[in-house]
Amino acid sequence: MTAPAPIRVLSDAVINQIAAGEVVERPASVLKELVENAIDAGASRVEIEVVDGGRRLVRVRDDGTGMDRDNALLSIERHATSKLRELKDLDVIATLGFRGEALAAIAAVSQFTLVTNREGSAAGTEILIFGGKIQDVRDAGAPRGTDVAVRNLFFNVPARRKFMRSAPTEFTHIRQAFLLEALAHVGVEFVLRADDADVYRLPATERLIDRIRDLYGAEIADHLRPIQFGNGVVEIGGFAGIPPCSRLDRELQVVFVNGRPSGSPVVNFAIQNAYRDVLSGGRFAPVFLRVDLPSDLVDVNVHPAKKEVRFRRPTEVRDVIVEAIRLAVAGADLPRGKRDDLPRDAARPHAYPPATAPGPETAPPPAAPVAVTQPKLDWTPPAVPAAESAGSAPAAPWAEYRLLGRVGGTYVVLETADGLVLMDPRSAHERVIYERLLGAMERGTVPAQGLLPPATVAVTPAQAAALRKHAALLKPMGFGVAEFGSDTFLIDALPTWIAGVAPGPLLSDIADGLMQGGKGAAKDWAQPLIASIAGRQAVGLQRELNDAELNALIRDLARTEMPYTSPRGKPTVILLGLRELNRKFGRE
Repeated sequence: MTAPAPIRVLSDAVINQIAAGEVVERPASVLKELVENAIDAGASRVEIEVVDGGRRLVRVRDDGTGMDRDNALLSIERHATSKLRELKDLDVIATLGFRGEALAAIAAVSQFTLVTNREGSAAGTEILIFGGKIQDVRDAGAPRGTDVAVRNLFFNVPARRKFMRSAPTEFTHIRQAFLLEALAHVGVEFVLRADDADVYRLPATERLIDRIRDLYGAEIADHLRPIQFGNGVVEIGGFAGIPPCSRLDRELQVVFVNGRPSGSPVVNFAIQNAYRDVLSGGRFAPVFLRVDLPSDLVDVNVHPAKKEVRFRRPTEVRDVIVEAIRLAVAGADLPRGKRDDLPRDAARPHAYPPATAPGPETAPPPAAPVAVTQPKLDWTPPAVPAAESAGSAPAAPWAEYRLLGRVGGTYVVLETADGLVLMDPRSAHERVIYERLLGAMERGTVPAQGLLPPATVAVTPAQAAALRKHAALLKPMGFGVAEFGSDTFLIDALPTWIAGVAPGPLLSDIADGLMQGGKGAAKDWAQPLIASIAGRQAVGLQRELNDAELNALIRDLARTEMPYTSPRGKPTVILLGLRELNRKFGRE
């Protein structure tokens, strides 16, 4: 039997290469670390140059404070930093970098050059490092700031180098890292050059929306709504995309926590939850989210590359994010009607017009629409108000509209101040019914239907604990639920609109939702059911609505909180702005 190898202390070279494997995954990691050092140094301009997707060169120049020779030499030592002094400083980190590992790790696996100078210094400093070994330190003529060039990354670690991808693939990662930094620091001018060609030249700006427009164009920026919400501890800002603008990937979902580009499972879940009833599965709206909270409530020291953070009060953060996005997407930045403004009997879905659909679910007739006269060619007709309730204005993307006609006997065409709106009456009616049912449930005005005989349902101990804790939430929602022995509950009433649902699986689903916690969890289980009911009760496509019916439906859609999609994620409207029409006709 072979004797075990003796334990030895690793050499500094091996230690640095191991550390580099944790901090530096690919050229994009180098860009991120160098740019964040520049931001921490107070740079107002950051210029980045890459060659061969960053495999041959990643160079970052800034006009920050720079360093003198002593500090420059210290900056390339492991765990040397100006941003921490004591262990307690980890709890209140306000800078992007703090570990003092990045430069040493990068220099250990590259041909590394650092040129830096402080304002007022007689000369700058140039340091040349080859695979972690200092080759030369000399004076250099240089402007204020720092210039770091990283050449031939992983040249001395063949096993790592062979895992780098092609130049186009590596540049895709470089570009994404650049975009994150540019979005996080809109007050800084950024330049990105690749293989001697300009890719981005971004002027400094005071507004995030301007940087978004510079990076992604007006089509994305025009479909964003501002986010501004908080609870005094957690403050949420940024922009949320409205459902007509969505993608099949999460590339345009960007999160900044205390100014740091980062992510968290809590934040990802909150974004997904906020859009759950307005986007179909597999679609993702653009979100540029800023989460600000006291630094002692967030731990940024949980990932070697600082890509992820951990919150000390995750449920609170999640709830505030969900509410912030929902308010923004519902048009909280615009005057809008509120669900509480609807009539007390709004739980009963409308048919259009009521006279053609008699029965117990029939609602009072809608107000007579304003007549729309066929215009002369050069005449601008009076517009029809989108919403007429006192003290209430529309949440829809139109303040006024004119009904132009129909397409294919199904879709409706509206003219607005911003262009054209195409509306699907069935999806629009689903949205109206859905929000009325959901509003009745939230207000506790849901009628209940007794069960004869009552049903007894056994649940798990954890589910039983959740039901006991939140029992007071269920009665206003139309449920008659009482404890009936150990982990068993008696159900003697259900909301009328789900009276036919099996009580056992239903109560189990409710308990699972309650166990997940968070504001609104008590009703989360109900939303898919309400959406299904709204779909069944919505007006069918076999009958063409007349003008009076359409005007009533348009006004009702305008009073909803989310007029853009049906509760099942299908579009209710498609917006064709004047800018887009001009572009299609070559007028731009």
